[in-house]
Amino acid sequence: MTIDTKASNKQIFKDVLTNLISSLSSNMFTYGLGLMLLNQTHSALSFGVELAIGPIISLLFMVPIGNLTDRLPHKRIIIMSMLMRILLLLILLLTIDYFTGMFKFIPISIFVTMNTIASVFASTAYTASVHELVNNQKIHQLSSLTSGANSLSNILAPMLGIGVYAAFGFRVFVWIAMGALLLSALIVTTMRFYYNEVSSNVDNVLEEKSSLKNFQVGLIYVSKRPLIKMLIFVAVFLNFIFAAINIGLPYIINTQLSLNNALIGILDTFNALGGLVAALLLNFWPDNKGEKFKIIAPLFICSFYFILLGILLLITKNVHLISIIGGAIMFFGGFGVAMLNITTQVNIQKTTPTKILGRVTTIMTTACTIIMPIGTLIFTFIFQKTTNGSIVYLIAGIIWLSIMSVSMPYLDKAIKSDLKFQEEI
Repeated sequence: MTIDTKASNKQIFKDVLTNLISSLSSNMFTYGLGLMLLNQTHSALSFGVELAIGPIISLLFMVPIGNLTDRLPHKRIIIMSMLMRILLLLILLLTIDYFTGMFKFIPISIFVTMNTIASVFASTAYTASVHELVNNQKIHQLSSLTSGANSLSNILAPMLGIGVYAAFGFRVFVWIAMGALLLSALIVTTMRFYYNEVSSNVDNVLEEKSSLKNFQVGLIYVSKRPLIKMLIFVAVFLNFIFAAINIGLPYIINTQLSLNNALIGILDTFNALGGLVAALLLNFWPDNKGEKFKIIAPLFICSFYFILLGILLLITKNVHLISIIGGAIMFFGGFGVAMLNITTQVNIQKTTPTKILGRVTTIMTTACTIIMPIGTLIFTFIFQKTTNGSIVYLIAGIIWLSIMSVSMPYLDKAIKSDLKFQEEI
């Protein structure tokens, strides 16, 4: 079915609204959960439960999530996932007080495992349903504004999370998350998913094959798209070295430079602002214009992001200079990462058939997430062994810049090939 511009705009508004509500409440809940665990257990793992469990779940459930997302109506998956998460939150609320101290990790780990499964199902279904929500000309706007909503929630969540926890404690976060999920589910019920005759017929979507063979269809498709293969490699490597930021920046500022923890929050805020600005810019960027620039420019931005941050932390301990110059660098990095993420997502969504989009999305998401705990472990070891973490950033930036310089001809060829592919479809 054809989706007109007016209908697309309505769907974009509802999609962005539900993403803002759910991501803000989810990020606030994560802060509240981390603070509660830190107070109860005094464990360094308090803020890393989701980071530890999430990638494992993504890998273990990669095949069924990809297959079922392409097999079942996306709207039903999204609503059922939200209702399941509400039920899980209610169970957590009723059971959490039966555990004390380190034993609190038992119900939390079970909750995070089940909640992650439901969340990945919903997010994969959302990504795979773009052709059912908006027309092809509006996909870039949908992805940009959704990314902007997530960036805005990243800006607001730390302040709201800490404030709410100080005033009301942990239990109120559970109620906020349940209310937000219920509201989001109600908004989704008002959205129209324009299923065509092929995608609504299960027998036509997937042949009667084993789950693994069905999933291999997505792998075969990715193998035939050189640009997607290169973007997956880029995303995996960047997620690996960005663990140096997630792990190392707080460590350098707090332990090696002995500066105030508030500086970490300031830098994170600038990083999220960069992502928000990139999302808004791409929202107004003409469709199918400057595709090559939108892929290549962020890759070089990321390399200079590491190099400049390493130089800054190497030459000064002045908190005001780090706040101002470091904030600008973090903004710069957040802008580049968001531009690359949105451009990659739009490219995949616009050019991949809806019937296999869930599997292709799952392949890329799993490849990116599974590398994060590996990067976390490696860079944790590196930062603890070095007395000057800024050198790590310099080396990482130089390595990435070298890789980009060598691979640029291959990337340029892949982009040109993909542009021809887009013209054909």
